[in-house]
Amino acid sequence: MSNSSSYESDSENSFVLNANLDALKKSASNVFQVQCTSIQEFNKGGFHKVYILKMKDGKEYIGRLAISVYPQWKTESEVAVMEYIRLNTHIPVPKVYYWNSSVNNPVGTEYILMEYLPGIRLCDIWSSLNIKKKKKFLLKIIEIQLALKKLRFSKIGSIFFDGKNDQFKIGQVIESIFFTGEQATLPTMERGPFKTTKEYILAVIRNQMHYYSLFKSTNKQKCLIPKYEELYQLVPKYFQDDGNDTFVLTHIDFHMSNILVKNDKITGIIDWECSGVFPVECLCTYPVWITNNPMIEQTNKKSRENIKLQKFFQDEMSRRDPNFIRTMDNIDEEKKEFYSIVFSQEIWKIDDFLNKFRIK
Repeated sequence: MSNSSSYESDSENSFVLNANLDALKKSASNVFQVQCTSIQEFNKGGFHKVYILKMKDGKEYIGRLAISVYPQWKTESEVAVMEYIRLNTHIPVPKVYYWNSSVNNPVGTEYILMEYLPGIRLCDIWSSLNIKKKKKFLLKIIEIQLALKKLRFSKIGSIFFDGKNDQFKIGQVIESIFFTGEQATLPTMERGPFKTTKEYILAVIRNQMHYYSLFKSTNKQKCLIPKYEELYQLVPKYFQDDGNDTFVLTHIDFHMSNILVKNDKITGIIDWECSGVFPVECLCTYPVWITNNPMIEQTNKKSRENIKLQKFFQDEMSRRDPNFIRTMDNIDEEKKEFYSIVFSQEIWKIDDFLNKFRIK
């Protein structure tokens, strides 16, 4: 892997991570039983920084350091989900060699020492590929999506180790809307796990109202809370407790920047932070990079190519798993928009939605 590639999606977020890098080198030396000779910052995401650890024997590893936005839980879930996938699928994920989910360690922050996978990000080469090669990669993406779809669970939540013979359990949802800002320390937040999608959505809305009632001014409360109350009343329109929910393991940020490739092969799916078990509708979608982003101006050529790639994806997925496509087709645009609005936290979007679909 060249240093021009990245293990993580780029982020505009800026943060200071007070970490003792000498202690990180020492930890790596102890774990791998060979001296760590250098450490180099590689990239950063919204909640972490990534370093390359170079060892005296020429090997390289990844050190992933997390800022403590949601201490302990986020790191423990990230490690567990990668191990679960490694043990239960053929999806290439980094092997975790060591992790520490406490800030009370010599490094001074939570961190993971993991395998350094070869390859470059798919997003770095996608535009240069011809449509034939793009289709080849889509076939591999389909295999990954179907492998995840086979991992069924009874609840919505995140994966954790249960401490018993390397077994796993479903615990609270590790998702940014549950822990950003003051929400991370609120003991009254409903975090799951959740038995139904309806229960999950209602909890998200109640959490937002509770948060605003505690941390927003009276004027903002009068503006914001009634909007969420309206959304709350709309939930039964889109989600029912009919026993038809299906929950599968889902990569929460399945984008080209988190897909490593080399010689026409996918060598790694990375950045499983905040991933977990969610409604199957969250998984059964087109890869986001072959859809036309309404916020970005598309050339006619790219738009036409995306339509061809979507048709290819749909035909191939229909052949392999017709239920995947049926799930996609059964979600109407209004329900998709509602789901997005609940998690957006952008008030103008909520206003637009309510103006179109509020209960009269």
